[in-house]
Amino acid sequence: MQSTLFIAGNPYASNSQFLALVEAELRPQGLQWISLAEENGPNGFDIQKHQSTLEEADTIIVHFPMYWYSSPALVKSWLDALLTPGWAFPQEVSKLRGKRIVLSVTTGSPLDTFQPTGSNERTLEDLLLPFERMAKYCGMNWLGVVASQWNTEKANAEVLQATALSHTQAVLDRINARA
Repeated sequence: MQSTLFIAGNPYASNSQFLALVEAELRPQGLQWISLAEENGPNGFDIQKHQSTLEEADTIIVHFPMYWYSSPALVKSWLDALLTPGWAFPQEVSKLRGKRIVLSVTTGSPLDTFQPTGSNERTLEDLLLPFERMAKYCGMNWLGVVASQWNTEKANAEVLQATALSHTQAVLDRINARA
C-alpha cells in the first residue's frame, strides 16, 4: 500500500487558512501530516523520529509558502538536520532512494509573474532547482512543483477556498499521474 506524508513547512501553520483547507481535504485520503512548526522544539527536531517517518513513506509532499524566492528557514533547517551522510546520501545507500517527492508551494505574487518575461524573471522550477537537485542527490523521484497564488488580502472566502481545493487536487493529480 502506498503511504503519503505531508510536511507542512509553514512557520505559522496553525494560523494558515490555506493549510487548514488543504488538511481538511487530504486527511481523509489517509496520509500522514507533520507540521514542522509544531515539531521544532527547544532542541530542534527529533531527527531519528523524522528519518523513521520518512523511511515509511512512499511519497513525500513538502509544502511551504515562498519566502524570498525559496522556502522558509524552517524548511531549510529541517532539511539540513535531516539529510545526514549515510542516511540520505550517497545515493547508493540513501534511505530515501526511490521515494517520490513533490513540492507544494504558495506564492504572494500571481503565478504568471514567475516567467522569464515576468516581474520575477524566473520560473518557479528555476527558483526551486536546489530542491530538485537535493531530491536527485538522495535518489528520490522528483515529481515537480505544484503552485498556487495565495493572497488573502485580495480575495474573498469563496475564492480562497476554491484556490485551496484546486491546489489540493493538483497535488493529488501529480502524485496519481506518476504512481
